[in-house]
Amino acid sequence: MRILSVLFFTLFSVSAIAQIGAKAQPGKIQGVWQNDSFGYQMTLLLNADGTGEFDGDAIRYTAKDGKFVMTIVAEAQTTTYTYSLQANALTMSGGDLDAPVTFNRNGSGAEQSTATTNAQPATPNGGKELIGTWAGNGESIEFTTNGQCHYLGQTYPYQLSAGHVTLQTAQGNFMLAYSVKGNILSLTGNGQTVQYTKGNAVASQNNIQAQAGGRRVAQELVGKWCYVNVNSTYSGGSSTEQCITLNADGSYEYYGETSRSVNTNAYAGGTNSQSSDRGTWTYDGTRIYYTSSQGAGSGSYLLEKRNHPKNNDPMIVLDGTTYVTQYQKSPWR
Repeated sequence: MRILSVLFFTLFSVSAIAQIGAKAQPGKIQGVWQNDSFGYQMTLLLNADGTGEFDGDAIRYTAKDGKFVMTIVAEAQTTTYTYSLQANALTMSGGDLDAPVTFNRNGSGAEQSTATTNAQPATPNGGKELIGTWAGNGESIEFTTNGQCHYLGQTYPYQLSAGHVTLQTAQGNFMLAYSVKGNILSLTGNGQTVQYTKGNAVASQNNIQAQAGGRRVAQELVGKWCYVNVNSTYSGGSSTEQCITLNADGSYEYYGETSRSVNTNAYAGGTNSQSSDRGTWTYDGTRIYYTSSQGAGSGSYLLEKRNHPKNNDPMIVLDGTTYVTQYQKSPWR
């Protein structure tokens, strides 16, 4: 099964994040640090295991003897700074900085005592900035006030800690770093960051009746589904691939490619053809309906939900043609 890097659940491999050989030295440097002296807020998250996040980018770091070595994972870029730590102030200099920059520990204030600075920093705003429905990458994710995360037709309890959200799944707990800037949510894990935009457009689409007959945009169907058929013989072969991407905003995209080849003593050659389409879709629990199709106008397919007989991946069957998920999804129940 192919999994696109933009998919949310690629982040579920977060437990496999490689840790640096020498972990960060224990001390008060761990926590959430912020600086807004440049007219915008910079956030530096430092975990005790030498991992962290800087403005939405996953990092690895070491802090020892006044030297702070930070590697941005996605860019494999390492920079060495000089640092000093005083109570709730972390000052960085050198490296790519023109002048020293001081970060303040998140949640600290003038009234905060030395004893309380050793406590685990609280999640900014109590996590309220995370609540709501977020859309992007052809999908949506919702965090509710009662500790539930709704994603791709599944519900996962979640807990918040400093700059992190931990999802409770059947496979275990998975921690993701998160940051919210304006109406943009960034989720980071396994060295990758996925961004979503906050808005009620997707939620509203789900709650209304798109057309007569109770049709709706069904979140459990959102994702990319592909049919692949390959035949090969001694004299040639053929291959067909058809992929349908059902987006959370009610739009869809289709792409198909067919190729054939012949290789005999008398003749050798091949053909290749491609096709594409886009439009809108809804689902009534039995049939999936397409409208505004560039090539076919409108119509519908009988939709069945099945699980793959070998790996249990969920599939959709449209009028007898089987499409397997390209997203990491739980089996149909």
